[in-house]
Formats: sequence, C-alpha cells, structure tokens
Amino acid sequence: MAEKQGHSADRSETKATKGAERERAAQEAWAEIHDASRAHDERTERLKAARLARLAGQDG
Repeated sequence: MAEKQGHSADRSETKATKGAERERAAQEAWAEIHDASRAHDERTERLKAARLARLAGQDG
C-alpha cells in the first residue's frame, strides 16, 4: 500500500514538473512572438519614414 502512495506522489510530482516546463516554454514562445512583432513594427516605421522622406524630396 505504501508503494502505491509513493507512486501516486511520483506521478503528481512528474505532472507538476511537466506543467511547469510547459508554462516556461509558453512564456518563452510568447516572448519570441512579442520580440518579432516589435522588430516588425520598428522596421515598418523606419521604412515608412524613409519612403516619406523620399517622397518629400521628389516634391521639392
């Protein structure tokens, strides 16, 4: 009977560990998504500014 309780505790610990690992992986994935989105937005802003400067130069 003690063996079953130990096994149950091991399963609970393993389940908690896997859950923590999944949570960490999800946080890393979201961080990568946010970083990529931020980089995209910055690149878009830079290109838009360059395009507007080029168009302003053509008008003058």
